[in-house]
Amino acid sequence: MIEADRTSPKVIHLIRRVQDEEVFLRMAAIELRRIAEQDPDIAVELRDMAQKLEAEAESLARQRKREGQCSTLSK
Repeated sequence: MIEADRTSPKVIHLIRRVQDEEVFLRMAAIELRRIAEQDPDIAVELRDMAQKLEAEAESLARQRKREGQCSTLSK
């Protein structure tokens, strides 16, 4: 039953959305850092926001990894 829940289309869709969100956050952080290099007036704020986005992406990655380990243990 647990295996069926993990492979349901809704679960697969949610997993992909989390992965997409993680990638988006990392790409946004990269772009903010690039812009910060070009505009020193707002560089501190942009780098701060980029750091927060990276932290959120890391949090999503850790959460996804923990959930993957939990589901592996429940087999």
